[in-house]
Amino acid sequence: MAVSSRARALYQRIADKIRSEIADGTLEPGARLPTEAEIAAEWETTRSTAVQGLRVLVNEGLIVSDRPRGYFVRSRRPMVYRPQAEFMKRPLSPEMDSFLDQMKQEGREAGQHIEVSVVVPSPEVRRRLQLGDGDLVAVRRRVRFIDGVPYNTNDSHFPLELVQGSEIMSPDDIARGANVVLAELGYEQIRALDEIQVRMPTPDESDRLQLGPGTPVGVHLCTGYTEEGRPVRVVTNVLPGDRHVISYERSKPKLSGSPTIRPAVEGDLETVVNLWGHAASWLRELGTEQWQYPPRAERIAENITAGECWIVEDEGAPVATVTVDEHADRDFWSPEEANDSALYVHRMVVRRDVSGLELGSALLDWASLRAAEQGKQWLRLDAWRDNTDLQAYYSNRAFTHVRTVDVAGRGSGALFQRPAGRTRNVGPKLTEKPH
Repeated sequence: MAVSSRARALYQRIADKIRSEIADGTLEPGARLPTEAEIAAEWETTRSTAVQGLRVLVNEGLIVSDRPRGYFVRSRRPMVYRPQAEFMKRPLSPEMDSFLDQMKQEGREAGQHIEVSVVVPSPEVRRRLQLGDGDLVAVRRRVRFIDGVPYNTNDSHFPLELVQGSEIMSPDDIARGANVVLAELGYEQIRALDEIQVRMPTPDESDRLQLGPGTPVGVHLCTGYTEEGRPVRVVTNVLPGDRHVISYERSKPKLSGSPTIRPAVEGDLETVVNLWGHAASWLRELGTEQWQYPPRAERIAENITAGECWIVEDEGAPVATVTVDEHADRDFWSPEEANDSALYVHRMVVRRDVSGLELGSALLDWASLRAAEQGKQWLRLDAWRDNTDLQAYYSNRAFTHVRTVDVAGRGSGALFQRPAGRTRNVGPKLTEKPH
């Protein structure tokens, strides 16, 4: 069944047109709008309908009425609000905090009004700070001004028992920042949970920020936690929508910092083959012949079944693999050497998107310790003969070049070894997980 829709009222269409012209820059900040009579004539309507359309835009905070001069596009220079700036280093001059410093750099006149009080926390703050029913909080309430206009509020709540008697209780700017004071008190914040919502302001927020009717606000709630996971600070930032641009800068860490290593299982065959193929493609780009042949899936499967193939995971994603066994390649190692007590490293692959973090060094350390635990004397490997960069890599990681063997049909043959148990302790710590 077709759904009919009513045409928008004429005053709404008048507002829509002017709003779009403001959005696309046709009407710039400070520009004077046509008069009520001119708008009525353009739309062939009454002056009261034109006024009704203009009132919509006034309520939205897009234009201002300055009688008898007329209506003008609101001229506001947005503040770029960067939540991630909280943990950045800040100036130490007593008259500056991170907000004031940012405004100074932008050539704007900034100021703030600070009040400190002890209050019963709201249910929202109580829940985030995990407080009991009788617990109180110290709150630092700030209104920040730019060029004489209140731009945002910043209210920081702290468990009173943590900050009683500290500088946080003084209604003055803290040059080094409240976060530093918390750290000095033994409650350093090492992570934060950010929550952002958009809504209409409360009457108190409208009064503090001198908001016009119809101006929405963004609310940034930030809860700071210590290393032990204790919440020690809740900040509520109220940002009028007509005065702010929220800017987040994000970077993806290559590793979470706690990769794990586990034995590969039957279902991991495709993963290991894909990691091997990933490395082969990269080597091809480098112009080497190393691994430029189809992966030997049957041999990999045999290593998996024997418990010799291992996978490194970071937050559940496979990032590296290595095979460690007792099998000396008879093409390379002499019968006497093959009888030595040694473990052999094969097929070590580190994904390129986690390169440069010494994950390979960590794998070699892990294999070296594994060899020592099994009572072996050596950790050994053979490297591609024409890959001098790879040979230098092993030499720089405490391996000694034994010799290079040239075997027909084999590209490898540069033999390296290092004493079992020897480690460099470089790179991330690998946590071994049992199957």
